[in-house]
Amino acid sequence: MAADLILEEEEENILYDLLINTEWPAETDTQVRGLKEYSSSLVAKAVTGPFRFILHYLWYSPSSSSLPPGLVHLAAKQINWQLVLASNGKLLAVVQDQCVEIRSARDDFGSVIGKCQVPKDPSPQWRKVAWSHDCTLLAYTDSTGTVRVFDLMGSELFVIPPAVSFPGDFSYAAAGLIFLEYTASAQWSAELLVITYGGQLKSYLVSMGTNQGFQESHTFSFSTHYFNGVTAAIYHPGHRLLLVGGCESSDSKASRATRCGITAWRVLSGSPHYKQVTSYEDDVSASQRRGLFRMPSFRLFSRQNNEQDGVFRMSISPDCSMLAVIHFSGMLSLWDIPSLKQRSSWMQEEQPGYEEINPEWKTSLEKRKKIKDKEQYQCLMDVGWWSDQALILARCSGSLTVSSVRSLSNLLGKSCEWFEPSPRVTSAHDGGFLSLECEIKLAHKRSRVESSGAAEDDDGEEDSDSDEECSAKARYFGYVKQGLYYVTEMERFAPPRKRPRTVTKNYRLVSLRSTTPEELYHRKIDNEEYGEALSLAHVYGLDSDLVYQRQWRKSSVSIASIQDYLSKIKKRSWVLHECIERVPENVDAAKELLEYGLKGTDLEALIAIGNGEDGGRFILPGDVDIDDSSYEDFQSMEEEMERKKEREAKKRQELLTKVDFSKLTLEQKELCRSRLKLLCYLDRLATYEEILGGPHAAEQRYDSEFFKKFRNQNIVVSARTYARESNVQALDILFTYHGSELLQHRLAILCNFPETTSPHEYTALLPEACKDERSDLVFIPWNEQRHRDLDWCEDPQCRAVVESSMVDDHHFLYEQQPELERFCTRIPSISLLTDWYLSRAQEIEHNSRQVDCALSLVRLGKEREIPGLELLCDDLVTMETLVYEACELSLSLKELQQLRDIDKLRLLMKNSNEACYVKNVLQWMVPFLHRCEGQREGAAVALLREYLVSLAREDLTLPLKIFQHSKPGCQQKIIADPDELMSVALECIYSCERDDQLALSYDILECLPQRGYGVVEVLEKHGLQKPIAFIRSSQSSKEEAHQLMVKLTRHTGRKIPPVSDSVWRDLLQDLLDMQTNVYTCLEPATCHEVFVESLLCSGREENVKLAGQLMQRSAVSQDVPVSAAFRGKATPRVAYGHSVELVLASAREYFNSSATLTDPCINLARSCLQLITDCPPLIQEELDLISALSRLEHFGVKVLPLQVRLRDDRLSLIKECISQCPNAYKQSTLLLELARLLRVAGDDEARRKGQVLTLLAEQALHCHDYKASYIHCQDLMAAGYSEGWDVCSQLGQCETYTRLSSRQELMAFALTHCPPANIQNLLAASSSLQTQILYQAVNYKIDPSQAKGVGDDTDQATVGVSGGSLGGAQPTALLQRTTARTMEVLTNTTLTTKAVLTAVSDSHWWKESLNYLRPLHGQGSGSNRGGEAEENVEMERQGCSPFYEELLEDPYINPVSSSALSCFSSFLSGLLLRTLYSSYDYIPQESFAEVLLRTGKLAETKSQGQQVFPATEGSTCSLATY
Repeated sequence: MAADLILEEEEENILYDLLINTEWPAETDTQVRGLKEYSSSLVAKAVTGPFRFILHYLWYSPSSSSLPPGLVHLAAKQINWQLVLASNGKLLAVVQDQCVEIRSARDDFGSVIGKCQVPKDPSPQWRKVAWSHDCTLLAYTDSTGTVRVFDLMGSELFVIPPAVSFPGDFSYAAAGLIFLEYTASAQWSAELLVITYGGQLKSYLVSMGTNQGFQESHTFSFSTHYFNGVTAAIYHPGHRLLLVGGCESSDSKASRATRCGITAWRVLSGSPHYKQVTSYEDDVSASQRRGLFRMPSFRLFSRQNNEQDGVFRMSISPDCSMLAVIHFSGMLSLWDIPSLKQRSSWMQEEQPGYEEINPEWKTSLEKRKKIKDKEQYQCLMDVGWWSDQALILARCSGSLTVSSVRSLSNLLGKSCEWFEPSPRVTSAHDGGFLSLECEIKLAHKRSRVESSGAAEDDDGEEDSDSDEECSAKARYFGYVKQGLYYVTEMERFAPPRKRPRTVTKNYRLVSLRSTTPEELYHRKIDNEEYGEALSLAHVYGLDSDLVYQRQWRKSSVSIASIQDYLSKIKKRSWVLHECIERVPENVDAAKELLEYGLKGTDLEALIAIGNGEDGGRFILPGDVDIDDSSYEDFQSMEEEMERKKEREAKKRQELLTKVDFSKLTLEQKELCRSRLKLLCYLDRLATYEEILGGPHAAEQRYDSEFFKKFRNQNIVVSARTYARESNVQALDILFTYHGSELLQHRLAILCNFPETTSPHEYTALLPEACKDERSDLVFIPWNEQRHRDLDWCEDPQCRAVVESSMVDDHHFLYEQQPELERFCTRIPSISLLTDWYLSRAQEIEHNSRQVDCALSLVRLGKEREIPGLELLCDDLVTMETLVYEACELSLSLKELQQLRDIDKLRLLMKNSNEACYVKNVLQWMVPFLHRCEGQREGAAVALLREYLVSLAREDLTLPLKIFQHSKPGCQQKIIADPDELMSVALECIYSCERDDQLALSYDILECLPQRGYGVVEVLEKHGLQKPIAFIRSSQSSKEEAHQLMVKLTRHTGRKIPPVSDSVWRDLLQDLLDMQTNVYTCLEPATCHEVFVESLLCSGREENVKLAGQLMQRSAVSQDVPVSAAFRGKATPRVAYGHSVELVLASAREYFNSSATLTDPCINLARSCLQLITDCPPLIQEELDLISALSRLEHFGVKVLPLQVRLRDDRLSLIKECISQCPNAYKQSTLLLELARLLRVAGDDEARRKGQVLTLLAEQALHCHDYKASYIHCQDLMAAGYSEGWDVCSQLGQCETYTRLSSRQELMAFALTHCPPANIQNLLAASSSLQTQILYQAVNYKIDPSQAKGVGDDTDQATVGVSGGSLGGAQPTALLQRTTARTMEVLTNTTLTTKAVLTAVSDSHWWKESLNYLRPLHGQGSGSNRGGEAEENVEMERQGCSPFYEELLEDPYINPVSSSALSCFSSFLSGLLLRTLYSSYDYIPQESFAEVLLRTGKLAETKSQGQQVFPATEGSTCSLATY
C-alpha cells in the first residue's frame, strides 16, 4: 500500500513554466535544392585518389558510405546548433554556426560570458562539444574530426588535428567527446577521449595555464566489436565505465544489451586501457565464435542492402543507476547500470503520443505538407533525465514530454509541450532543463513579373519536397539523363538547377522549470499571461486580486477597465486608494472611477465594517431586485425614478438608524474620510467640466494633469489663480458651486484681478444691492447651487467625529494686503460695499494709472445700487477728461481731489486754443458743470460766472465765443437760461479792464436774446408765420399754445419732400425751447405727445418707427434702441397710457381713411398698432379688425373698412359671406375665425359659435347637403346652443333626409329647446317620425324581404324588433294570433289615452313637464324630493317615468313582484319619453305586440281620436307582459 502511494506521488503531474531565456537574431540561409545528399559521381570519387577509393570501397572500416543509414537519417534531421550543459549546471555551451557561446546560470543564461570562434562547418549536425569535469575546459570537434579546446573566456588553447580526413567522410567525426579526471600527474589537467564514428578511440592529455598543450596518451579501436562503427559513447564516472553504442548484433547467443548494440568498457589505468565488461555467458559464446583467423569484412558495394537498428542517443540517470537509449527505429529502452540488464523498452508504436501532430501545422500553409509525411516526424531525437523516475523526450515533430519511466505517461499534463521540430534538450538541473529550438520560415518568393529572363529558372520554382508525381516515362528519362551526367559530366546532361531557397532561422533557448503555484502565479502575472494566472489562482486558491491589480495598473482607466478589472478586486483599501489617487485620462472615466469608489463607501459597507462582516472586502450596495417589483413600477420612466428615489431614501434612513456616529471604529472613520474625499473630487470634477464648457466640451479639453492638481488644491488658491488669470467664467462657476468656502472671501478674491483688466469683463462677479419691501438697500446674495444633494457623511454629526478641527487655511489671501481682512464676510453691509468699491477704484488708479478701469468699476457699482459713489465717479470722469483728452498725464487722482472746483475747471480749459475752445467747452466744461450742479445746487452757474468773469478781466475773446454759442438760434446752447445769459454777459462786460475790448462788448450784446422774437423765428424757420402779437396773446392760453404746436408739427409732417430725422430732432428741440421760454403753461410731456402724434399721423413708415423710439411701448419699461437723431440726449418717452391712446387714434384714422385692403393706409395702421409690444386688448381688437378684411375679401364681400367698423351687427357680415359663397358651409373653420376677428357676439364665444354654425347648417340644408347640415347640427347640439333648435327641427322634418334615427335625434333636441308655443307642432312631427320608424318595424316583421331597402337608413328600432322574442319565425302567423287581443286592449284604453293626451295638450302643462324632465339644465326636482332623487343616483334600480313618480309611494320596481303599474309605466313612458328623448342610437328590443300597440296609438293620437284603434283596457298589461 505504501509503495502504491509512493508511485502515485512520483507520478504526480509537474507544475512547470516555460521561459524564453534567449532569442537570437534571425539568420538568413540559402538552401540548394535538387541535389541528393551523399550522391556523388563515381568518376569524381575515382579522381580523389586510389587511396580514398580503396579505403572507401575495399577496406572494412566504416566510412561515410558505411555509416548506418539510420544514424545518417536521424543526424540529418537534427538542427545545426547544439547545447551542452556543464555537470554542475552553472555553465552552458551553445554551438552556433561559427562560434560557441558560453553562458552562465547567474542570469538564467541570458548573457554571454565567453565566445569561442570556430570555422563554419558544412555538416554542423556531426559536431560535438564536451565540458571538463571541473568545468574549466571546453572541447569542440567538427565533422572532420578536428578538436579545439577553449577556456571559459573563449580563448582557444590548442587544436588537435585528425590523423586523416576526407571531405564528406563522417567516419572521422566524433561519436563521443569525453573528459576524464586525470590525477596521475599534476602537469595535465584532464584526459580527453575522442571516439570517432569509425570506432577509433584516441586519448589526449591536456593542460591549461602556462604549460597549456596536449599529448596523445593512447589509442584504442572498437572495430572488432562494432563492424559498422560506433554511433554513441558516454562515460559513467561512478563505475568508470565507458558505455558504447553501435548497430545491433545478429548473434542470438549474445546478451540482450550486446544484441542491441550496447556494451560497457571499464577504463583501466594501463594497457590495454579498456576492457569490456561481460558476463560469463558472453565469455563462453565469444570463445566459441573466435577462431584462429578472422576474415576481413569485404562489403564492396553491398554494405547498405540490409539496414540495421542501432543506438542513436544515450543518457545516464542522475543517480547513475539507469541508462536511457534511443534507437534508430525509434525504440526507447532502459537499462540498469552496470549490469546492462534491460529494465523496459517501448517500440515507437508503443510510446504514448508518438502520432501527435503540432496543431499549428494545420493552420500554416508552409507546414501543412508535413502532415502527409508525419511518419518521418514521429521518431525520438533527444533524451534527458528529469529525475531518477522521469525522462525528458524530444521528438522530431517538436513534441516534448516529461515521461514516467514506468509507463511513459506525460507528467506535464494532458498534452505535450510543442516546440519547433527536432529540439535539443539537456538533463534537468535545479528543477528545470534547457531546450534549444530553431524556427525556420521560408522567405517570400520573388514575383515572376520582376524578370522575364528568369522564365527558365521559374520552371523549377516548385518546392523540392513537392508531392506531385510525374509520369513513369519522365522518371525513366530523368534517370538515364542523370546516369549519363555521372559518367560523362557533360553540362548537356546536367539535371535542371533550381533556384536556391532562402529561409530565415530563429534560434531560441527555452527553459522548462518546475515551480510552486505561487512562483508560477507571480511569473504568469509578470509575463502578462493573465488568463493562465487566473486559472492557477482558481485551482490553487490563490489571491486573484493580484491579477486584476496588475491588469488595472497596466490598462488605461475607462468604464470597461473598471468593470473588467477594478470591480473584481476584493481588497477595499487597495480599491479605495486607486479610486482616490489615480486620475484617468478622460473625463468620463474619471467620473466613473469616483462614482465606483462611492458605491463601496456607502452605508452598507460602513455597517458591515462595524459588524465585523467585511473581511477587508470592497462591499458594493445591493441592487434592486426586479423580480420583486410589480409591472406597474415600470409604466413610466419618471414614476420609476421617483419610486427608486423614494426606496433609496427610505432604505438610507433605515440604515442610518443602525449607525451610531459617536462610536465609529478607526476603520469606519477611515471609510468616511475616503468617502468625503471622493465626494470632494467628484464635485471638483463637475466644476472642472463646467469650467471647460460642459460635458461635450470637457471630452475634448480635459487635462488629467491639471485636474490632478486642481482637485487637491485649496479652492481659495484656485479662485485666486483664476482671478489673476482674469478667467471670469471659471470664477463664476467656483462662486456658484463652492460658495460655502469662497463667498466670504469674495471681495478679497476680486481684488486679485489685474488692474489692467476692465471691470466690465467681470461685471457678473461684482457685488450688488437692491431695495427690499421697506425700500431699504440690502445686499443681494450670490445664487449658489450644488452639484448634488447632501450626502450622509457630510452631516455635521458625522463630520465632527471623522474630521479633526479644520485649520483655516485662507490666511495667505491677506498676508500681502492685511487691509482686506475687513472685507472678509459672507454678507457684507451696504457701507462695507461702498468702502470696497471706493478703495478698489482708487487702488486700480494708483497701481495702473488706468483711469478708465477705475471709472468703469465705480459706474458698475452705481448701476448695482451701491450708494456713496457719486463724488468719486465725478472726480474720475474729470480725471479721465484731463488724462485722455487734456493730456495732463502727471496728475493723479489724489492730487485732483485736493483741488477746488474752479481750479479743476481752469485746469480743464488751460490747454484749449481758440480754434477748439467751443468744442472743448461743450465736451469738457459743460459736463463738468453739470457734475458740480449735481453735487451742489447752483454750483454750475456760480462756477461758470466766476470762470467767465475771471477770463473777461483780461480778454473778452473767449467769453464772446461762449455767448455766441448761447444765442437763441443755436442748436446746442452753452448757457440755456436767457436771464442767466444776460446777467453773466453784462457782468463780463463790466469786469473787463481793457480799453480795446469795446467791439467785443457790442458783439456780446448782440448775442443776448429778445423775448418773443425766438418763437416767431422758430415758426418762420419751419414755414409757419405768426405775428409777435399772436405770441404775446397766446402765451398764457393753454389751448392756443397746444393748437399752435399741433399746427406746427402737422405742417412739418405734410412737407414734400419729407423732412429728415435731423429736422424732426430740431423741431422737437424747438418745441421744448418754446415751452421753456414762452409757453410755460404747457407741460414738457405735452410737447412730446404732440410731437409723437404728428409723427404717427405723418403717413410715412419711417416716421412711425421714429415715433416708436419716443414712446414707452409696453407696460414694463424697456430700453428701446434710439435713433441717431436723438442719441446723446436724455430724451423722455411718452407714458405707456398716452402711447396706447396715440397709437389707437392714429391707427383708427388710417383704417377709416383707407378704401380697400390694399390701401397703404392699412399697412400704416398695422405699423402703428405693432409699436405697442405687449398688445393690450384694444390694440389686439384693432389688429383683428385689419386681419378680418382679408377674410372678407376671400369670401367676395366688397365693403369699405370704415363700414366694417361702423357695422353694429357684425353677424350680418358673416351672412353676406355665406350668401356670396355657395360652398361657405364647407369652410366652417374660416368663418368661425372671421367671426372671432369681427368680435361677433362680443366676447361670448359659445354664442358666436352657435350663431355661425346655425347659419352654416341652414345654408347646407338649403343646398340639400343633409350630411353637412347634420354635422353642423351635431356641433350645435354638442355645444348646447338652444337657439339652434329651429334649424334642427327643419332638418328633422325634412322628408328627403332618409336617416330617421338622425332626424329623431334632431327632433328630440328641437323639442327640448324650442319655445312653449312650438311644442305641439314639433310633438306632432315627432310622433309622425316615430310612426314611420314603427311602420318600418312592423313591415319588417311581416315581410323582411319587402322591408329591406326601404329608405337609406334602416332604423335601429327595426333591428331591435327583428332581434326580439319572435326570433324571425313566421311573423304573419304571429300577427294573426295576436291581432284580436291587441284590438281588444287598444279599444279599452282608447278613452284613457285620449283623456291623457287632451289633458296634456295645454302648452303650460307641457312647459312645466319638460322643465321637470330636463336634468341637463340643472333644474332640481324640488326640496321635498331631494332624498328620493339620491336614492337612485347610480341608476341601479328600475322605476317608472319621472312624470308618474308623484302618484306612487315607491316609484321603483320591486324585484320580486310586478304589477299593472309596470305595464302602465312602460306604455306611457315609452310613448312620451321615447318621443321626446330619442337621441340615443340604441333602442331596446321590443316584441311585435308592443310595436303594433305603439303604432296604433300613435296613429290615434295623430288623428286626435278620430280614428280609434280598438283595444281593451285589460289587455294592455297582458300585451305588455307578452
